[in-house]
Amino acid sequence: MKDFLIKRGVKIQDILNVCPWCNREQERADHVFFNCNFIAGFSKRIFNWWDIGWKVVSNFEEFYSLCFKAKILGSCKSLWLIAIVASCWSIWLARNEMVFENKVLSMDTLIFHSKMTALLWVRAAVKECRIQERLWWFCLYKCSFSKSASTGWSFPPHGWLKFNVSGVAFVGAFGGGVMRDEEGIVRALFSGPSDACDAESTELGAIIIALDVFIDIGWKGSDFERRCICVGKLSFSIVEVCGNEMADALASAGMSRPSMFKAWW
Repeated sequence: MKDFLIKRGVKIQDILNVCPWCNREQERADHVFFNCNFIAGFSKRIFNWWDIGWKVVSNFEEFYSLCFKAKILGSCKSLWLIAIVASCWSIWLARNEMVFENKVLSMDTLIFHSKMTALLWVRAAVKECRIQERLWWFCLYKCSFSKSASTGWSFPPHGWLKFNVSGVAFVGAFGGGVMRDEEGIVRALFSGPSDACDAESTELGAIIIALDVFIDIGWKGSDFERRCICVGKLSFSIVEVCGNEMADALASAGMSRPSMFKAWW
């Protein structure tokens, strides 16, 4: 935070020492994460997502005490704490984008980033836990946290990348897709409105977006050339509705987005 940099003797005269969210208070950790009205509203929505009452706090000690004392039982408590850490991480990344890249995220976009990050972390940390991803975004407590293996996704051949896409038509068309590598790790995703007029056309459009995302990733050197060769070996298959829950969840989440969101890492 800027107040810490100033205390360490870093000269930032050319940068306003104010909170990037509200542009009123000095940028301090306690303000940016808890006391800013924008972030307080964000935290309230994250807590409401878990059906937990939000209480105003002033520092990290009070915040984590509130989180640990939340009345959540069993394995859901671990998922809850993962979601909380993901929300803090999302705040920090969004803050850095505003400070260093002049990119401002809306509340809905920040909520989406936080929920998406939490979902990816949960899937990575609790591999034996199957989650109904469609409900993850809206009705968290209706999700099934069973320990049965997921049958909606299968590993691609070694050295290949795999996209799963989904499209929905509901007062408009919306698409979503997810790419995993040969180890099953998510490498890219997208979610948002489509120019198509029905679910089938939306899925075709989602395939085009998936290929665009692949090209935009821009792997360098021979590795990129090798992967481009693999893109020429496309194969398509139709699975049952919700056969790939993450792609289906991203398509559904796109209904609340004003524009197409794409991310890769």
